[in-house]
Amino acid sequence: MDFRELEVFRAVAEDLHFGRAAERLFVTQSSVSQQLRRLEDELGLLLFHRTSRTVRLTPAGAVFLGEVEKIFAARDRAIRVAQQAAAGEQGTLRIAANYPASRLLLLPLIERLRTSHPSLALVPRELPSSEQVGELLRGELDVGLAYGPIVAEALRSAKLLEVPVVAVVRLSHPLAGRDALELSELPRHRYITAHAGATSAIEDSLISCGAVAGIRLLRSPSATELSGYLLELETSDTIGFSSLPRGEQSRANGMHVLRLDPEPRLELHAVWDARRRDSLVNSVLYELRDLASRADRPR
Repeated sequence: MDFRELEVFRAVAEDLHFGRAAERLFVTQSSVSQQLRRLEDELGLLLFHRTSRTVRLTPAGAVFLGEVEKIFAARDRAIRVAQQAAAGEQGTLRIAANYPASRLLLLPLIERLRTSHPSLALVPRELPSSEQVGELLRGELDVGLAYGPIVAEALRSAKLLEVPVVAVVRLSHPLAGRDALELSELPRHRYITAHAGATSAIEDSLISCGAVAGIRLLRSPSATELSGYLLELETSDTIGFSSLPRGEQSRANGMHVLRLDPEPRLELHAVWDARRRDSLVNSVLYELRDLASRADRPR
C-alpha cells in the first residue's frame, strides 16, 4: 500500500465516478481501476459496490475513508512543520535585551514574531549587557540585544540603533529647572559616571564624547549597585547618567532629565554566537534590522 493508491481511493470516494477521478488525477480510467483493485486485494475487502451505472462506498470503505483522511492530514502537517522549521518558524528562541533595547526593539519584535512565527516558543528576558555576553558564550541564549560593539572571538554583533545618554537629577537639584546641560559644565558639579555591576558603556560614551569636545571628564563610579545608585541620586545633589529610555522611566518616577550637549550616544547591537547562525537567528536579525530602520526614521 502506498500514498498513490490511497489518493486514487480518496478521489473515487469523493467523486463516486471512475472517469472523473481519473481526470482529476491525470491518469487513465484503467489505471484507476487497477490501483483500486490492488488496494482491495492488499486489504482483503471490498471498498466499493460497483454497477454499470453507480459507484458507492461499502460500509468498510466508508470507515476506511475516514482513516485515510487522517493519514493525509498527518502527512500535510508533517510537511508544514518541516517547512516552518526550515524557515525558522518552529522551535524556541531565547532572547535577552538590556533596558533600552527591551523598550525600543524587543517588545515590538515579540509582537511581530507572534504573528509571523505563531509556532515559535519565545523566552524573552531583560538582562544587562555583560550578563548577556556570558550566557551567549555558554550557549544559554540565542540572541542578545546589548550595548556594543561586542569584542569576543566566538560572538558576532551588528549595530541596530543609537540612543542618547542623558543626565538625571532629583527635582530639587539646582539644575532641575533646565532642559539641557553642557558637558563643559559637569566638572563644576558632583556626578557619578557608573554604578557597580553595570556595563561601562555609558561611562565610556561620556568620557570619549567629552574628550572629542576637549572636555576632561573623570571616571567616578559608585560602589553601590543600581538600587543604591538611584537612592543616592534621589537624596543628594548628584548627577547621574542613563540611556534616554531609562531616563524616561526615571522621569516617571519623579526625577528630572536633561539632554547633554554634545550628546554622548550608545550603540545597541544584536549579538549572537558566530558558531550558530541558523535560519531562526537569520529571521530574527532580519526583523530586528527592519524595526531599527523604522525607529531611526524621522517622525
